Amino acid sequence: MPRLSGILFIAALFSLVLTSAHAAPPRSAAATTGVKIGIVDMQKVLREAKAAKAARAAFEKELEAKRIQIANKEKEARDLEGEINRLDPTASLEVRRQKADKLKHVMRELNNLKQDTEEELKRKEMEMAQKILGEIMAVVRNYARNERLVAVFERGAVMVADEAIDITDRILKIYDGQKR
Repeated sequence: MPRLSGILFIAALFSLVLTSAHAAPPRSAAATTGVKIGIVDMQKVLREAKAAKAARAAFEKELEAKRIQIANKEKEARDLEGEINRLDPTASLEVRRQKADKLKHVMRELNNLKQDTEEELKRKEMEMAQKILGEIMAVVRNYARNERLVAVFERGAVMVADEAIDITDRILKIYDGQKR
């Protein structure tokens, strides 16, 4: 008997959902009530905006310069290691110690260079992202104010939305227009 009442409850709930779905307002209910909202795909803006592309290119150029610095220091360490391995077995302990100390010093410099570079690049990447996001957010705020949008949501935070409320391309156009 409890099983039958559970099935009846589920059937009643299902019919309630179906009848409420038919009584739902039309798709453009937001337009008829005067509520205007927008959706922005921030990932797309960050990917396609000219200023973001330029910043990414400059960052990549700096990253490549740092990689070359590190590669040069690694080569210096390998060359020094090779020198130590090729030392004449009759070479004095003092010469061996000097070469080993120099190798330790170069390895320490290499490790410091790697750490400093990684920290600096992370910091610069964060600064760049914050700057660009701040600029884009200012464009979104101005657009929302001018168009009298009640709310603007990030595409990733919305499960389902009508494409008519997507303002991403307009934001991109405005942002790129400001950056000329």
